[in-house]
Amino acid sequence: MASRADIHVHSKYSGLARLGFLRFPESVVDPIDIAKRTRAAGLDTVCITDHNTIRGALIAQKYARENNGVSVVVGEEISAQEGEIIGLYLNEEIPRGLPAAETVDRIRAQGGLVVAPHPFSNHVPALGLLVDKLSIDGLEVFNAGHVDGFANHRALEHSQRGNWARLGGSDSHTLDTLGCAYTEFDGSGEEDFRKAVLNKVTRAFGQRQPIEKAIKWTLEVVMESDRQIVRSVLRPNHKVDPMDPVMMKVNDLPGHKKIAALFASLVFFTPPISYIVVLFGERRMRALNATPIHDQNGNKPGLF
Repeated sequence: MASRADIHVHSKYSGLARLGFLRFPESVVDPIDIAKRTRAAGLDTVCITDHNTIRGALIAQKYARENNGVSVVVGEEISAQEGEIIGLYLNEEIPRGLPAAETVDRIRAQGGLVVAPHPFSNHVPALGLLVDKLSIDGLEVFNAGHVDGFANHRALEHSQRGNWARLGGSDSHTLDTLGCAYTEFDGSGEEDFRKAVLNKVTRAFGQRQPIEKAIKWTLEVVMESDRQIVRSVLRPNHKVDPMDPVMMKVNDLPGHKKIAALFASLVFFTPPISYIVVLFGERRMRALNATPIHDQNGNKPGLF
């Protein structure tokens, strides 16, 4: 029996991203909602891999074990010095900013699996040819968020050496794209998935995230930020989760900036604006990934 796992999923605990002078939440999805949606997305196993934290994954895993029995793997997408690394089957959080080799060693010390997400991307931090020098279990050869195709093609091509399990992940930041790309493995549950990765017998499938899903994600982010702003104004003494990046960002804003943000969101909700923003982002991604810039040592000029 074959099952599906999504090895790359984000919740609201993934923090804030930066685009120029803008800062916005990576995701506003509650990790419990990911656990609830897993089976409906056709998945047996979901790996929650928030940026530099395992909080969301632990919350989802606890809920799943007590309620619906879905297999939730505790993961973390760690910002190492040379690029992003995913650790799976973690018990403790691994700090960001360490050398890649030390990050890998810390994952290994917990008995975890090491995955190189989007290893040949040129628009997000990636390891490039350093995957050949590090102790890595799997390459993400299909990332549904890379709409240009170059990074996925390069990763799949590189994986032909047979040194790694081939993995697919949605890189989902919204419930609607959960399982958009996935890893197929024999058996079911997180232990069978772990064995399949270690034995390099996984298979990657999926499709790129549709542009309408990307637009919906941007609208979700703005709407949730607006909801938090309104609540903070009407209920200034409400309890704030210190680990929720959206709540913390909103809570730190002075009153006049909250009002300005609400008015700015009204402009963003004007129908053509959100489409233009997403189309611009997609075009920028295609341009960045049009030409490989990793040198023979796996380095990206100007990055490391």
